[in-house]
Amino acid sequence: MVKFVRTYYVHAIDMSWISSLIYNLSCRHQFKNYIYNWKTSKLGAILFKNERYGVARENITFVVLIWKYWDWLKGRHIHNYNSKRNDPLEYCSVKNCKFTGDNDQINTADAVVVHIQHGLIPNIKNRNPNQRWIFLSDESPLYSFSMAKVKPKFSDWANVFNWSMTYRVDADIPVPYGRTVPLEESLMPDLMYQTIAEYVPNWKEKSRDVLAAILISNCVSWRMNYLNVLQNYMDIDIHGMCSESNKNSCPGHFRSDCGVLSKYFFYLSFENSICSQYMTEKLFQNAYTKGAIPVIMGPSNDDCKKFLPPKSYIYVDDFDTPEKLAKELINISKNNETLLTYHQWRNNFKVVNEHGYFGSKSYHYCRVCEALNYNDDSPSVYDENSLRSFLDPKITCKK
Repeated sequence: MVKFVRTYYVHAIDMSWISSLIYNLSCRHQFKNYIYNWKTSKLGAILFKNERYGVARENITFVVLIWKYWDWLKGRHIHNYNSKRNDPLEYCSVKNCKFTGDNDQINTADAVVVHIQHGLIPNIKNRNPNQRWIFLSDESPLYSFSMAKVKPKFSDWANVFNWSMTYRVDADIPVPYGRTVPLEESLMPDLMYQTIAEYVPNWKEKSRDVLAAILISNCVSWRMNYLNVLQNYMDIDIHGMCSESNKNSCPGHFRSDCGVLSKYFFYLSFENSICSQYMTEKLFQNAYTKGAIPVIMGPSNDDCKKFLPPKSYIYVDDFDTPEKLAKELINISKNNETLLTYHQWRNNFKVVNEHGYFGSKSYHYCRVCEALNYNDDSPSVYDENSLRSFLDPKITCKK
């Protein structure tokens, strides 16, 4: 009698693949949980929560007046600091807006955008009740009125504006310097640190001669004091007007790309203010886009967790002293595998620049047009307390 023996083949489980899958799923889940409860306008939900675009009001052509400072602002938002005139609605989800700097249209325009840094607002007695008046500020509350001869009183501006337009996620028209956008699918299902390097900008240009850099031209004392102490424990290249030897290494400053920043493993994203959600091109352009790990001083760690790719940055306040921070940066830099753990996020997310500096495209006017199409058009107005919640440094800032 012949006996048949059934043979079973057990395939070995590739644990590295499973680990990669778990990491990819956890990153996406973590990021989604952080942003789920944010208070946003409809446009904010589209930009930050990946909600679908609504139905555009294509039968209307909106006229938007950029009040008083059209010529000054178009250098950034129309020309992106080059000689070419760009279409502000290029790559925009809607096209049904016309922008003008003709202040004679203040009574007929559908929306009036007021850049508040000079501390001035239109003096109109019989205002069109159907308009949206929008206050625009890209600066932290400490510098919102930095170009004003006399700082305005919030009480004088109460019940003037209908919408806010700032870098904050809860603005009616959010215009952040940059955003974190989840990819539709992971670039590499099987995540290996060697392959991550292929997705890190300028990875082959990185040098261990000097690990970190900063581009800085506003030499506020508390920021410079920390930087000076940090330099006692590690080499740092300082570029910009606050540098003793590299004042002209980035000749265009914010008007053109600063190529020299490509060679550093770390970029010191030290903001000029410590205010809620205030994260600028220092972080998005000079760090992430250059392939550097940002070392962040300014926004709260909670804000960073909500806004930025998971496990992508080093937070200054996690260290008791500049010396301990320096030791951590030096330790991380000793091998590529450790460095690249701070770039694993690139497998699941991308960071986009939307500020108009360093050669990037500004999306400010696109966002105005999108808000007019998608946002709730019911009446709204900013009273004194509402204004203060965005513009009063006593409420939103520490320094």
